[in-house]
Amino acid sequence: MLENGGRFRENDLMPQARSTLLSYAQLLRLPNVFTAVADPLAGWFVIGGGGDPQWQLPLLVGASGCLYLSGIVFNDCFDYTIDLVERPERPLPSGAIKRGTAWALGAVLMAAGLGLAAPVGKVAFSVAAFLAGMIFFYNSWARNIPGLRALALGACRFTNFLLGMRCFPARLVWFPAVIGLYAAGVTFLSRHEAGHPRLQAAVKQLLLGIIVVDALLVAVSPMGDWIGAGLVLSLLVPAVVLGRVIAMT
Repeated sequence: MLENGGRFRENDLMPQARSTLLSYAQLLRLPNVFTAVADPLAGWFVIGGGGDPQWQLPLLVGASGCLYLSGIVFNDCFDYTIDLVERPERPLPSGAIKRGTAWALGAVLMAAGLGLAAPVGKVAFSVAAFLAGMIFFYNSWARNIPGLRALALGACRFTNFLLGMRCFPARLVWFPAVIGLYAAGVTFLSRHEAGHPRLQAAVKQLLLGIIVVDALLVAVSPMGDWIGAGLVLSLLVPAVVLGRVIAMT
C-alpha cells in the first residue's frame, strides 16, 4: 500500500512538473530566442567568421540568448498590470510563476549574458553592456512611447548584430542597420496585436523573418558565405517547431 501510494504521489508530480516547465517556456517565449541568436551568428559570418578564435562564437551566441531572454522576462514583469487585463493567461498574471521569481530570473539571465561576453574581450563586453542597458531602457520606459518603442527595439537588434561582429567597420555598418530597421518595423506593426489573432499571426511570421533576413545578409556580404547563411537559416527549424506550441508574442 505504501509503495503504491508513493508511486501515485510520484505520478501526480509529473504533470505538475511539466506544467511548470511549460509556464517557464511561455514566460521566456522560447521560440523567439532563435531569432535573437541569429543576429550575432550572422554578424560573425559577415566579417569572415573563421579567422578569430572559434571558442568566441558560442560565448557570443550564448550572451545574446541570455540578454534577449532577460528582456523577455523583464517585459512581462513591467507589463504585469496590462497583462492582467489583456493577457490574463500569461504565466505572471495567471499566477503560474511568481513576480519575484520572474524579476530574479531576468536579473540572473542579464548577468549571465554579460558574463559570457566578458572573456571575448573589451569590445564584446562593451557591446553586450550597451545592449543590456538598451534592453532595460526599453522595458522600463521606452516601450510606453510609440515612436521611441520601435527605435529602441531596432537599436537592440542593431547592437545584437554588432555583438557577433566584435568591431565597428564603417563599410559594413549597413548590415546591422538593415536588421535594426526591420525589427523597428515589426515592433511598430505589433503595437496593437493584443486581442487581434490575425495581427498576432502576422507578427509571428515577421519575427521568424528576422532569421531569413540575417541569412540573406550573410549571403550578400563581401564574404558571400553561403554555408554560414545556411547555418543561420537552419535556426528557423527549432523556432517554427517550438512556435507551434509556445506563443511568440
